[in-house]
Parts: sequence; structure tokens; C-alpha cells
Amino acid sequence: MSKTRLTVLLLAVCGSASAAVADPPAGYYDSITGTDGATLTSQLGTLLNSAITRSYGDARTLLQDVDEDPNNLSNIILIYNGASVVSTWNSGSTWNREHTWPRSLGVGDSGSDYSDLHQLHPCNPSINSSRGNKQFGTLPGQFDPNQYGQNYRGRMARMAFYMKTRYSYLNIPTLGSQSLFIDWHVQNMPGEVENNRNDRVYTYQQNRNAFADHPEWVWAIFGTGPSDAQIVIAGETPTAGATTQTIDLGPVIGDISSLPPVTINLDKTGAAPTTYSVETSGDVEEVSSYQFGIERNSRSVSHDVTLTGTGFGPYSGTVTINNTEVTSAGAGQGSADGDDVITIMATSVGESLASFDANTEVAALTLDFGTILAGSDPAAMNFDIHNIAPAGVSADLDIDSVFITGSAGSFTTDLVATPGIPAGDSASFMVDVLETDPGVWQATAIIDVSDEDLPGEGPGSVIVLTMQVEVVSECLADVNGDGMVTPTDFTAWVGAYNSNAPECDQNGDGVCTPTDFSAWIGNYNAGC
Repeated sequence: MSKTRLTVLLLAVCGSASAAVADPPAGYYDSITGTDGATLTSQLGTLLNSAITRSYGDARTLLQDVDEDPNNLSNIILIYNGASVVSTWNSGSTWNREHTWPRSLGVGDSGSDYSDLHQLHPCNPSINSSRGNKQFGTLPGQFDPNQYGQNYRGRMARMAFYMKTRYSYLNIPTLGSQSLFIDWHVQNMPGEVENNRNDRVYTYQQNRNAFADHPEWVWAIFGTGPSDAQIVIAGETPTAGATTQTIDLGPVIGDISSLPPVTINLDKTGAAPTTYSVETSGDVEEVSSYQFGIERNSRSVSHDVTLTGTGFGPYSGTVTINNTEVTSAGAGQGSADGDDVITIMATSVGESLASFDANTEVAALTLDFGTILAGSDPAAMNFDIHNIAPAGVSADLDIDSVFITGSAGSFTTDLVATPGIPAGDSASFMVDVLETDPGVWQATAIIDVSDEDLPGEGPGSVIVLTMQVEVVSECLADVNGDGMVTPTDFTAWVGAYNSNAPECDQNGDGVCTPTDFSAWIGNYNAGC
């Protein structure tokens, strides 16, 4: 199963926990090739024993570095309660050296097992005394590493696995339940603090806790048999354990990273717990390498992953779920469990932009019907609302609502809420006059517009259409009778004059003479 870059913002439920992979020296694990518990145990035993033995006395100063508080370099972090205290050694008054594997439970009084930095931790003297030589566990008379509000169960389990593997004479059941330790391991996988500690112990002992670096080796060595765990994408039918899913989020306005995380749901079958990685490629946000754990029997877990990127255009990435177990109980199980691949896609687009003009942003328009004669039927006036945002990379424009104020009954319009005007396109509307009473009439249409309903849409805006007309009862200057007084009426008057038509008489003297031209000019200037 291939490994690439690894996950993202994550949410794990139902017993799944994360493990940040540390940084072993290049080639450190090259000799570990086994795929069964016996071979792994033998190979790891040899590797872990290739170490430098530090004395118990050395630990007084070495632990000051191994467990240094990263937020206060003069302090040291204590085991179990997580307290930060001054690291300077003062003969055990502030902190002392806790054998997390007590001497009376199998560790000798001298030698490398007694002073192994992987099992020695700085501890509050009172808590050390309270722990004494109690086994780890949650039963009466046992010591729960989590009882002080910190999560140390997983680290103590991996300490036990390390000690047993390096010192074969140790017996895990003397320290606690091996089955429980496996559960603690998958419930609380290694994190940054533990892996940093692993790195620092290596600088002094030249060996590492392999089970912090490779959590998948725990079940192979300490489990009850080959792994029967299978991980699948919820709702998908596997082929040899492999499943696929495509999630198309469609368009989003603005940066793709403004999208909420995508939840990936996984199901595990099989009695064995399991470890797995979540690996990403493409435009899915990535973080450091992680492994995760799922508890025994059937379980469901979920991860939240986030697309990332800036600029307009399509984005896509993949999330690969890789069962990292090294043993297999059968086809599609454990190490034979095929990868589960989720492809996530989305397209980033810009905001829409409403305008009454096809080329520039115009947020206000006036339709003036001028002066018309009462009872006339002037021609309707047409107008367009454009989405002038760049075509192909912008959201559609929605006309959400239209509210008309003023002399709303003086006009009629087909302007109504209209969704989905594509970028680079427009919608056409008309306005006509209904008013027949003389007077000056005006109405204003408040038009609420917004981006189409997409993730990232803005708050919307307003454009304004004004409609106005003056209605008069008689209009001598309207020679052509179109209900409006315009310069074309002069041409009509000339025609009436030449033909001695009644419309020529502008001064009301009953005859058509050149003086009617002056009268027409006066009527034109006076309006209707």
C-alpha cells in the first residue's frame, strides 16, 4: 500500500486517535523486514539492544533534556500529572526518577533495564510514592496513568511493549493486562510530545521505542493472531478491501479553503484493532505524517479534510486510507486490505456583479417617459439587468426581490425575482405606463440582488430603477399623436401645414398660417 503525503484537519471518534510519526535516522529500521510476530520480535530485540547504557545517576541530568518543557526551557514536564517544574536536580525534592516498570515487577537493581531512559521518567515524589510498585490498570489496587487528568495510558503501554521486546525476560502480565495495553495503545496513539521524547532519548541511548515510530507492529507481536481488520468507506462495497468514493462539492464563491471541512466516514470490521494512515495528495490540505488507531470489533470513525487553494478554477485532491497492519488473516484483511480512496472536487468562482449596463457597473437607472397625453398609449420601455462578472469563473446572479415605492400603480412591469443570471449574460424586462390622470408620476423599484446560493456567497446588494412620466390632458404640440412631445412633432407639423390639416392650427384661430409655427414652438416649450 503506497504512502504519500499525509492528512489534514481531523476529527476522530469512537476510539480513534492519532499518532504523529517521529523522525528516526535514515536507515535505522532497514534491518526490520519481518511480517510475523516472531521474526519482528527477534529483529527488533537485536536492534533495540544495540544501545548505549546510561547509568541511573546520569538520568538526573539527562531527563532534564529528555522531558524539557518546550514552553519553558528551565522546566521539566513530570509524568502522570503533566506538571511543569524547575528542572534543576535538588536530590529528588522537586522531582525524582520514576521507574514506570518497577523493580519489583521484573526490572533488576542495576543494568540497562534499570536505567533505560525509555522507561525512566521525572515524577512528582508524592505521586511516585503513591504509584509504588502497583500494576498499571483501572481495577482496585492498580494505578491508572490517567488518574491525574492527563492521557499517559498509551505511552505506558508502548513503554511496556518496548521493555518486553528489548528485555525478553520481562513479563508484561506482571505490569498489567497485555490486552488492556493494546487497547490503550490504539486509543491514545503517539503524539508530538512522545515522539520528541523518542528523538531525545535516541541522542543519549542510540536506540528508539519502535512502537512509537511504528504503531502497526504492536498487534503483529502482542496480538492474538494475524490481523482480520478491514477498513472501508462507509456505504461502499469493497473489492479486496478497497473502496472508492467521489465527492463533488461543486462551485464555491471565493477561495476554496472557505469551504467547511468534508467529513469522511469509515467503517472497520474484524475483531482485531488496527492502525492506519490517512494520506493526501493534490489540493487537500496536508499536515505531518500521522497514524491512527481503531479499537477492537466493528467500529466507525470519521475524519474531516479540507480542500485548499487560492484563485479561481477547479480543485481536486485525494484522501487515501491505508491499513498499516503487517499481518493478514485473509483476503482483504490486515496488510491485504486494499487502499480506500476518496476524491474530493470543487470549483472556485468569483462573485456576481449586477449592472444596468453591459460593460460597466451602473447601479441606478431612470426610465423617463417624458410628457404624454392623457389617454394615449406610449410605447413600453425595455431595460436589461446584466451580470457583468467575468464569464466562466463567476457566480450566477440572483434577483432576490423587487419592492416598488412611490406611484407604483402608475406603471406596470414584468420585473420580478429572477434566479440564475449567468456571468456575462443578462435578463430583459419592460416597463409601461398605466396612469391616465394628469400629473407628474414617479415610482422607484428597489431591487435586491445577490450571488447564487453557493458556499461563500456575499451579503448581497441593491440596484435601483426609477420610472417617471408627466401626463397632460391636451397637447397641441403632439402633432403626430404618439402621446409624447418630441422634435419629430415638428416634422409632423410641417406636413400638416403643407396639407392644410387641422393639426396645423396651433394658435386656435381656426386657420393654418405661418403664425402657427411660432405657436407650435411655444406649445412645444410649454410641454403638455
